[in-house]
Amino acid sequence: MKPILFAAAALLLAPGLALAQDLSGAWTISSSVGTTPITVNCTLVQKGEALSGACAPAAGTPTAFTGVVTGTHASWGYDVTFRGQPAHVGFEADISSDTAMTGVLKLAGKPSPFTAVRK
Repeated sequence: MKPILFAAAALLLAPGLALAQDLSGAWTISSSVGTTPITVNCTLVQKGEALSGACAPAAGTPTAFTGVVTGTHASWGYDVTFRGQPAHVGFEADISSDTAMTGVLKLAGKPSPFTAVRK
C-alpha cells in the first residue's frame, strides 16, 4: 500500500512528468495580429524533446519548422513573408493537456496570446 501512495504523491509533486505526452498530430492555433483574428494549422511531430513539422495560415502554404519540448513547455518558429516583408513567427506554448495548449505567438517580435487545440 505504501509504494502506491508514494507513486501517487510523486506524480502530484511532479506535474511535468504527469503531463508528459506526445504532441504529434494536427493542431489548430487561434490568435490575432492586431485586431485581425488568425488561424494557423500546424502538424507537429515530436521525437523525445525534438519538435518538427509544418504550419500554415488558414489559406496559406505550409512552412517547415523545428523546435523543442521541455516538460510542459514547447517552442517553435519559422520565417514568413507578412504584408510583403520578411518576418519570423515564434510560438511559446504551455501544454495544458494532450489536446490543448496556450501561449504567445510573436510575429516580427510583436506578441499575441494564442490557444491551440488538437484536431
